[in-house]
Amino acid sequence: MNPEFAEIWSDTWNSHDANAIVRLYADDGIHRMAAGSTYVGSEELRAMVDRSLRGYPDLYFLIRDYQGPSAEDFWERFVIEYTMTGTQREAIGDRAGTGKSITIDGAMIGKLDGSHRIQRCTDYLDHHSIRHQLGLID
Repeated sequence: MNPEFAEIWSDTWNSHDANAIVRLYADDGIHRMAAGSTYVGSEELRAMVDRSLRGYPDLYFLIRDYQGPSAEDFWERFVIEYTMTGTQREAIGDRAGTGKSITIDGAMIGKLDGSHRIQRCTDYLDHHSIRHQLGLID
């Protein structure tokens, strides 16, 4: 197990540098949300990142566990378990900005390319719990 990629991933998201976050992905990288949305390529990924950072300006990822590429085969599959926290200040999709904070556990499973960038991943995030914590559902 090589924890370097998980650290790079969380440190980059926690920096709130949208350009650096998008550079984590291959130019044709795919980020699929298990709840249904899929973002393909730099332009769509940038829109997803910008929306996330505007919606949660204090967005923070804490790595809970990591299984991933070995130092020898860095482009293998990876799994990152994380806890995401943040306060929703602006609307995201149909979720109005509430000013409420969330703490959500999630997991991302994916594969890196030969350049150590995310070729594809699926992000398993409990959107029902997000809506509940934001007070949008009972």
